[in-house]
Amino acid sequence: MYEIRDPIHGTISFSERERQVIDHKFLQRLRHVRQLGLSYLVYPGSIHDRFSHSLGAMHAVSRIWDRIIETSGEVLHRHFEDFDLQYFRRILRLAGLLHDIGHPPLSHVSERFMPSFNDLRLPADWFIDLERNRQAKHEDYSVLLIGALSNADNSPLSPDEAQDIASLIHHEVLPSLSWEKRFGEANSGRFGIHRLLRSFISGELDCDRMDYLLRDAYYTGVAYGTYDMDHLISNLGVVEHDNLIVPTIDSTAVRAFEDFLLARYHMFLQVYLHKTTIAFDRFLENAMVTREIGLIIPGEAEGFSDLRDSTITERIFDAAKFSDNSWSVRLVNRIPPKMLFRASNMNTDDRAIMERLITALKQATVPFFKIDSKQYLSMSAPVSARDRVSGLMVRRKMFGRIAFEPVERYSELLNKYNEVIDLSNLYVLREDLPAAQKVINEMGWPIITESNKGHQAKFLE
Repeated sequence: MYEIRDPIHGTISFSERERQVIDHKFLQRLRHVRQLGLSYLVYPGSIHDRFSHSLGAMHAVSRIWDRIIETSGEVLHRHFEDFDLQYFRRILRLAGLLHDIGHPPLSHVSERFMPSFNDLRLPADWFIDLERNRQAKHEDYSVLLIGALSNADNSPLSPDEAQDIASLIHHEVLPSLSWEKRFGEANSGRFGIHRLLRSFISGELDCDRMDYLLRDAYYTGVAYGTYDMDHLISNLGVVEHDNLIVPTIDSTAVRAFEDFLLARYHMFLQVYLHKTTIAFDRFLENAMVTREIGLIIPGEAEGFSDLRDSTITERIFDAAKFSDNSWSVRLVNRIPPKMLFRASNMNTDDRAIMERLITALKQATVPFFKIDSKQYLSMSAPVSARDRVSGLMVRRKMFGRIAFEPVERYSELLNKYNEVIDLSNLYVLREDLPAAQKVINEMGWPIITESNKGHQAKFLE
């Protein structure tokens, strides 16, 4: 076994086989892809990378699995041998390690410039109900790289293992034929094991969020993303429910689960959807659209593995040498726009105010732009049947007996806040701020100053 020190989890151990995957250039590339993209322009400490997050996710998912074996091993042993459970643990850890391997430089901004799905050299027989007429996404590139990794000389992954790992990461990828023969849903009593494992990679309590909330909070310096990971994991289990093996959490840990959801909620509002960060993301997107900087994302694994954050940032610095390249100049010199107003679906009055302001700015021919953002507090939000993962159940004692019920029924917080976070931010560039102030003054609103920052200008009472 090998060990590495991590500021979030302490010591992370890994096997020789995992070391071979970790040392491969496809995964080492993530050392050069920041976890939070351009957030470092707002939170200077957020220069951590997707490599450390990948190690953390691998560590977190094995903690989840090991605890479930401790608390609910008898449920799994009814249907699976020890070597089956060991295989599940192995591919879970590798799925946690590889789940972000397909992220492009600067994360979600450059993802909008990915090629067509058809341009990727993917193992087509891995996919089910494939919609080919669409743009590629980072999960597609994860499958591309995992497939290429399994085909390399002296690969630590067999093709079947690679497909099983990819199927836990990408909801359109089927498990391998060997999986179907051993654990297929046609086999009595084994229905839902694949969805259970997938839920630990992408679900209500998954290794991805368990790591990135703590890691992002640590490196940004905010307190919003903290929660009690140890208490959550120690209260996890599984149960057979309606012929499915589904994850459970003890009723004594539901408040910790709610803290976990609130941590994500506040991190989205304060960090991931920070008004200045998403504005700089828009500037970067504009720089790409207007060809100030060029970016071609290859459809094959070797070419993609050469892309790093520096691929884009160096081009931004080169473009900023010419004053005509205004978006690059703003990024290099950190010149954010001014936010005039933020409207939320939590306040119906905000939408009306936003529309009035937009109309007034248009009439005065003042340039502006709007950024809309949506997120759900919980994964219980509506999704397609294909993408739905096993639901989390609450385990509690009632009249001396053990009972289970869906977490969304048990949690008051989830019932109250399980709706979309729908935000709209209205901005103007700095040079257009005086004209925008004039419009706002004529409407009877406060002047935007450095002291009030225009965070949420309201009508004067």
